[in-house]
Order: sequence, then C-alpha cells, then structure tokens
Amino acid sequence: MARPHGLLRSFRLPFFRFACVVLLVQPVAGQVVKKHRIPIADSKLYVEESGKGPALLLLHGGMIDHRMWENQVAEFRKYFRVLNCDMRKHGLTQDGDSTFYNASAIALILDSFGIAKAHVMGLSLGAVAATDFVLAHPQRVDKLILAAPGLIGYDLNHDSVLVANTRQQIAAYQRRDTVAFAEYFVRSWTDPRRIPGAVDPKVRGFVLKMVRDNLKFHRWNTALRFDENPPASERLSRIQSPTLVLVGDLDMVDILSISDKLKRHIPNVKKVVIPNAAHMLNLEQPVVFNREVKNFLLN
Repeated sequence: MARPHGLLRSFRLPFFRFACVVLLVQPVAGQVVKKHRIPIADSKLYVEESGKGPALLLLHGGMIDHRMWENQVAEFRKYFRVLNCDMRKHGLTQDGDSTFYNASAIALILDSFGIAKAHVMGLSLGAVAATDFVLAHPQRVDKLILAAPGLIGYDLNHDSVLVANTRQQIAAYQRRDTVAFAEYFVRSWTDPRRIPGAVDPKVRGFVLKMVRDNLKFHRWNTALRFDENPPASERLSRIQSPTLVLVGDLDMVDILSISDKLKRHIPNVKKVVIPNAAHMLNLEQPVVFNREVKNFLLN
C-alpha cells in the first residue's frame, strides 16, 4: 500500500507520443466497459473506461490493482465517466525498464482520453499518487478524494504492527515465499489491529488474491516516481481542489496521523472517519464509502 520505508528518487520524464489502444469492448450489467492500453516509454498502462459524465479517475493501492474498485465502478459509472487504471508494476499494466514520473503518467492517461480535468480518487499508494498529481497539475483536478492515505515525506515507521509485519515480508521475499509475503502484507494492510478471523473472509481473501496475482507478474518494488523536492507533506497548503479524506477507524496509527495532517493543512478539506473499517475501507464498508464519495462529488 503506502510505502513503509524510505523514499524513491524522482526521474524526469522525456517526451513521449501517446496513443490510446482499445483492446476490448465488453458489456457488464448493461454497461459497456472499454479496456485500453496506453503506451508510455516501454510500458503500457492498462485502463478500463465505463460510464458517461464528468471524468473520475481511480488509483488503486500498492500491491493490488484496479479490481479493488469493482464495487465503486458499478456505482459511480451511473454518474461519471470512470477511468480505472493499473499503475506501473501493478495489475494488467505491461512493465518496461524506463523510469518516469507518476504525475506525468496520470496526465498522459487523461490526455489519451481527451480529458482536461477530472475528479481523482486514490487509496493508500493511490492517494500518494493522487496527491502528487494535484500538486504537479492543479488545474487538472476538479475534486480530490484521498482514502486511507499515504503521504510522501511521512515515513510509516511509528506503528509496531507494521514494522513487525514488514520485517516478515522482507524475509519472505528474500526466500521467495510469496504465500507468506502476501499473508504478512494483508496483516498490515487489511487486518491490521484485528486477528485475521475477525476480518470479513471475503474481503481478506480478495485482497490476498490480488497480492498473490501481482507477485506473479511484477516485482515488489513498485518503481513509482514522485516529486520529492520538497516532499508533498511540505506542500499540502498549495492544494486548492476541494478534498475529501476518508479513513477507517481501525486503520494503523500512521495512516490515522496522516489523515489528521491532511485535515490540518489542506485549505478546502472534509475528513470522514468510517467506523468498523481498516485500511481497505472501500471493501469493508462499501455502502458508507460510496455514499460519502457520491455526496461529495455530486453536491
């Protein structure tokens, strides 16, 4: 999800020509879902497009992918043109070796669809990416939704549960034990202050599957590049887009602290705490989550 240790260095994005390649048009419950590959350098970003109306871009959490938004897509495509993408090193995006800024990749996605301005919603690492994008391209974000947010410039090392589980993750990764790696990842980013049996088994199993799938096709290092000079944590007051911060009351200490920091420093912000949910709040409490987001975007 949000990065637990250290910060990645940023690299400049050279100029790339882009083209939006439609892979498949698939009807889903009466709605047409178009599946696209968008070339950037030697990678191809995967994007699903559905619905009509104002654009809404969805950015998933780390080590999972666009599938985490299934419930939200089903609801929001009634009101919006939803773009549900897989970020680099995730999901169905085809990886290359070149490095490029995350914000430039998001801008390229919008350009490929002829979209000048969009609502942007991200969860965890996706919230990091959304924050990075609004700071780099403020004129391109209408409303901003940050769920269970990470934040560049805030190291996630204050929560003993996360620190212990991350050590186990690293050890599992070094011995190529993907089953153990996925389990300790979920203990941090789905459980985290509950025993596994106390979490909805459908939610927990779904996240486990996404993590295992991503481990099959991508390296653990997400290779996302963010603008860190200065880090986003020092530039929050520059965010002018109306912002909704959503956090589960059972999430980790660091994520709760980040949500408080966003509430203090973003000028036009609303914070909502969703009860009986941890980091994957959109999966654990989809009805409440969707209601809060829909009310924020439509009002």
